Amino acid sequence: MTANTVANGYRLPTEAEWEYAASGGLNSRSCRYSGSDSLDEVAWYWKNSGDKYLTGFWFRSVIENNNNQTKPVGGKESNELGLYDMSGNVREWCWDWYESNKTEPQGRVWKGGGWLGVEFPCEPSFRAGKTANSRDSDTGFRVCRSR
Repeated sequence: MTANTVANGYRLPTEAEWEYAASGGLNSRSCRYSGSDSLDEVAWYWKNSGDKYLTGFWFRSVIENNNNQTKPVGGKESNELGLYDMSGNVREWCWDWYESNKTEPQGRVWKGGGWLGVEFPCEPSFRAGKTANSRDSDTGFRVCRSR
């Protein structure tokens, strides 16, 4: 299935649309993350989304004991287009299918980092896939609409 990008209505962004928006579009300053070279300025991720700032290595039990969770939109700086949380808070579904070296699609593409995740998925160029019926507490979506 392909996205009908001229249809009247809301939909998931394609991977290319998501990455263009996260990178700042025509206003891009070519930052490492969406709006800054400093992840802590623009994203909620495992180190800063709980009661205290965590250091050291990622351990799920430490994160859970720190009460890490999603945060309200706008708690960090926006990117060049005024978009918030494109590098971190929740991972976001895209329209595209994620394909690996197997013959069948391996789920939908997701972009951006989540409050539970590590740093490298927070870069706009990072891509991964999850089965389309999976869910967890740091995955969500952003909708777009064609003009």
